[in-house]
Amino acid sequence: MKETRTKIERDSAAVRKDKLMGAALKLFSEFGFHGVAVPKIAKDAGMSTGSVYNYFESKEELVNELFWVWKDQLKSYYLTDYPMTENTEGQFIFIWNRLHQYAHDFPDAFQFIESQLHSSYLTKECADLEEEVFEIGRMFVRGGQAAGVLRDNDPQMIVAFFFGAFVQYFKDTRACRQKWSLEASLEVRDLCWTSMLK
Repeated sequence: MKETRTKIERDSAAVRKDKLMGAALKLFSEFGFHGVAVPKIAKDAGMSTGSVYNYFESKEELVNELFWVWKDQLKSYYLTDYPMTENTEGQFIFIWNRLHQYAHDFPDAFQFIESQLHSSYLTKECADLEEEVFEIGRMFVRGGQAAGVLRDNDPQMIVAFFFGAFVQYFKDTRACRQKWSLEASLEVRDLCWTSMLK
């Protein structure tokens, strides 16, 4: 009986933490880290402000855990079944499709991790994870350059070019300047691809 009660308590704590992180994600994605106070997060999660500190020592710890969880999920989207033997174009299509799928599956998370500046509060571990994700793109670019397919610009510059184009398209759809669709996303992809070619 005691073990059952302990498991129920653990499960309840996990549910409350998930609700807290879900509320924080929605608020941070809309208003940014500095635009949201802990009491607002607690209210939207349906708990007291003091209860937040049962799970996180500070708002900074909360935002770093959120960033880690969702950036690591994006990394997983890129790496799962990555087509290493495909040619450069095939790899780019894969990367773009996974990027689109992630933003489609988790729009609030994508808005949170990619549409804001996080440097003032990210831990070194989170910053290192962000670099790991960028390195996936840089490795793709270096491979395309070695194959004589992609322009000889700095790899990070090329990653910033196509990734930035996708992020801006996503932001435009959130602001109702464009319609979110796979067809429109692929138009942006093709514009990027032709611009990257050597």
